[in-house]
Amino acid sequence: MKTTSHNDLLNEIVGKKGTPERIQFENELTAEVLAYKLKQLRKQKHLTQQQLAERIGMEKGQISKIENGKFNLTLATINKIASALGAKINFDLQTI
Repeated sequence: MKTTSHNDLLNEIVGKKGTPERIQFENELTAEVLAYKLKQLRKQKHLTQQQLAERIGMEKGQISKIENGKFNLTLATINKIASALGAKINFDLQTI
């Protein structure tokens, strides 16, 4: 039985690092992780989507879309949400 590494599977299924397909996949994954973390933090703060929306001047539906990864976030919106949740965002820009 041959074992296959996680990286080998990603290369085979999604594409090698640097390819448009892999970049898109990694961007979508990063957005999903951010959405999940924002939702978890909102719940830790015992806030409803409606309460968070009111704090940052958005509609509840937009918060739902953000938390489900269906909303294209801007840096300004990410910062607003983080601030409303008493959190800090760190971005790490790296060359590939």
